[in-house]
Amino acid sequence: MNIWLKYGALVVASYLWGSVCWGLVLSFLVKHEDIRLKDNPGLSGSVRQYGWGYGLTVGLLDVMKGYVLSLVLHSMSIPSWVPIASFTAVIVGHNWPVFFQFRGGGGMATTVGILLQGYPVAVLWALPFAAIAGVIWKLVPRIKAKVHFAPFIDAVGAVPAAIWIILHKPWYPDYVIVVALAASVLIKGNQFHVRAQRLRNYANGMRERFTDHYRDNNLPPTT
Repeated sequence: MNIWLKYGALVVASYLWGSVCWGLVLSFLVKHEDIRLKDNPGLSGSVRQYGWGYGLTVGLLDVMKGYVLSLVLHSMSIPSWVPIASFTAVIVGHNWPVFFQFRGGGGMATTVGILLQGYPVAVLWALPFAAIAGVIWKLVPRIKAKVHFAPFIDAVGAVPAAIWIILHKPWYPDYVIVVALAASVLIKGNQFHVRAQRLRNYANGMRERFTDHYRDNNLPPTT
């Protein structure tokens, strides 16, 4: 096989592997419904809809998706651009899966899996900051209204992780990998936020119309 076809096949396979979005697979197989009709098909959405046990299972499977891919690629003798393209492809597949009408999860758990295999200390540095960011997001309504949960904690957690990588890793390919992963997660997170805002606006409009209709039909008769 031509070497370029081999590398291209790895990237395509990474995208297809990422397209196995476990939040959707389990919602169809276990709950017999499409979680996307209710929430985002990731860890946080699964926890909100089906509880912590189910949600953590989805999160762990998504983490392992990134971890296994990173483990396989690091065991191969390939140019440094192939892991960059493959890691980006698996996140793009998770966020925009070909098997599920290109509507998938946010990519954060899969990103953690990739970084956990390649940069475990950086992940440990990031976790406390991401946890604090999650609490702030929950407690501050202004932040909650302006940014989605996933990109907010991703952005906050990425700072200490990036600092660790800058201090301990060479420029290429490590920085490029982290930037590519962060960009994919942030783009999808922004899509989640826009969609959630549209749903809130629609719900508010329906509530106002119902309130107006109820008030008009219950006005006291005039004499």
